[in-house]
Amino acid sequence: MRAFVTAALALAVLTGCATDAPEPAAPSATGAGQEAKWKMERLKADCMKQKGFKYTPFVMSGPKEMEAQKKMAAGDYAAAKEVRTKYGYRIFSQFVYPDDSASGALVVEEYGQDPNPGVRLNETQFNAYKTAEEACMAKAFKTVLNKDVKNRMDVFKKHADLKKQLITRRLDGDAELVRLAATFGDCLKGKGYAITSLKPSDLAGRGEKAMLAQVDKIGREQGKSWPDLTAEQARPYLATEVKDALDDLECGKEFYARYSPMSTAVDQEVEAQLPL
Repeated sequence: MRAFVTAALALAVLTGCATDAPEPAAPSATGAGQEAKWKMERLKADCMKQKGFKYTPFVMSGPKEMEAQKKMAAGDYAAAKEVRTKYGYRIFSQFVYPDDSASGALVVEEYGQDPNPGVRLNETQFNAYKTAEEACMAKAFKTVLNKDVKNRMDVFKKHADLKKQLITRRLDGDAELVRLAATFGDCLKGKGYAITSLKPSDLAGRGEKAMLAQVDKIGREQGKSWPDLTAEQARPYLATEVKDALDDLECGKEFYARYSPMSTAVDQEVEAQLPL
């Protein structure tokens, strides 16, 4: 669900009119996916130079996680309760705590600024640049990961397809998770929640999906894809979300102890194989 970052734009790029800037230092790799990204970015820069364009290696860092969120991803109940008590599923909390990345809100400063070109290029330059960039990205993916990709959207699609395959096989196909999901679902039904699927991944995403549907409804009423809500307007929605999230956690205490670390492992494997 999370909003895509529109990183701050750019230095001019075409060779001959570019302003040179020092290449940002790569941070210590936090995993195979992050390390592969930097390798591909450097290859991409060399490739772009050969095509007559300036390109500065850049990897979006993303916000730092709270310690509680890290523990939550590992299946820690107390940490999950701490996060859910304040942020729920991290949907309406984005409106209530817009400057807190732990709420799910997009805090652009934490992602770094992409020094590469954007709207400053005219249409002809931009089209030429993007054609070269996609070709160089494909070359870098093939060299580093031995993956055949066509463009950025192709990477997103392959990433999503791989994640879906692993979730189906490892999470929804896990006999113990299926058993725990049945108990989890019965408990939620007893609390009055509508349960349309007992598949582990569906059950784990039920609450967030319900809140996103509410956000979408508000947005449509406002004629927007993402609604405008002040913190005060969003607080009642967040209160409902927090109650849902805590009921969900209590019913799924045993379920999440197994599901969360397995889901985290799937995310890490997908990112290592097809980093975005």
